[in-house]
Amino acid sequence: MDDQDKKYTIPQLAVFDIDGTITQVRSKDISQEVLSGFDHLRGNGVITTVCTGRPYVRMKQLLGDNFDRLIDDRAYILVEHGAKIVNKSGEVIVESEFSRTDIDKLIEFTGLNLDMVRFLAYNPADIQNHRTQIWCPEPLDADQIREERGDYADITTGPLIDIKEKLYNEPISNITLKLKKHIHVENLKIEFTGGSIKAVFQDGALEYMKSDVSKARAITYMTKRLGIFEHHLLVAGNAINDVDMINMEAGHRVLVGPEGPQRDTIVGYLYDQHLVKFVDTPEDLGRYLQSL
Repeated sequence: MDDQDKKYTIPQLAVFDIDGTITQVRSKDISQEVLSGFDHLRGNGVITTVCTGRPYVRMKQLLGDNFDRLIDDRAYILVEHGAKIVNKSGEVIVESEFSRTDIDKLIEFTGLNLDMVRFLAYNPADIQNHRTQIWCPEPLDADQIREERGDYADITTGPLIDIKEKLYNEPISNITLKLKKHIHVENLKIEFTGGSIKAVFQDGALEYMKSDVSKARAITYMTKRLGIFEHHLLVAGNAINDVDMINMEAGHRVLVGPEGPQRDTIVGYLYDQHLVKFVDTPEDLGRYLQSL
């Protein structure tokens, strides 16, 4: 490949989901193939960053010593499914907040379906100085969840109405219901009456978000701020909440995951499927990046 061809093959901005895309699902390990792929992009001047459902602090913990290797200094980081756009230091640039009416709806829905909820979690607006807040409907679960997650979260119990009051008093942009283990709903999006909030079922959880929040919208904000055209993008994801960004008019659209029912479900939402690059694993993604 000569330099002229390479100029058009290499993107200017590459945006990656984390879980299941650059790491295996429920794994903290980032393979050498993926790291080498990022090194190749960065060595060619590509701005690399992530767009994840995780809050900033949890994202940074997961990336660990690789944080600076994976996140370019020029980039924004898109967290909480794009509900928050932050800089590399974690300062919030843009946030999409729930209204009191939104909170009423999601608390009502939670209360009506409380039997399927293991815990409710949300991240305060000041993501630098506050821990994730986790509320357990069953006090007996609190100790176990505190042991599992207490290093980055405050665990509470009590009436659901108390959580509602807390949500009223602080700007909140994303709320997660972790479902009990016997509840199996995956790759499903639902809209609430009125169209102001939506819920996504994925990875054993239900994520409440504003209806206008999406990874694609957050990426578009970043491209405009950086002066990069959409066709100079590379986007890579693996799940239902990555569909909107994989459907962008990016020069490189990558879906990570093996053939099977989950991939088939996601592919059903994709436009121009023949333009999507399908890879089975994060390692395959890393090798693809090195080939650009």
